Amino acid sequence: MIFWDGENMLPEQAENFKIYLKNYLIKLDYEYLLDEKTFNYDSVSDEFLDADIQAFYHLWIIAA
Repeated sequence: MIFWDGENMLPEQAENFKIYLKNYLIKLDYEYLLDEKTFNYDSVSDEFLDADIQAFYHLWIIAA
């Protein structure tokens, strides 16, 4: 099942990551990097569909 950002709630871990990433980029004044990014998420594979966001999500999970 795929959760689309804005249409359905993301699972808690994915939502926490989304909040973290947005806040982190805002603090660095790089929030514009997310302007054309979507947080489309596949709950079956626990992955974001955007490759860049997924790469950061993977690192975030490892570091947690």
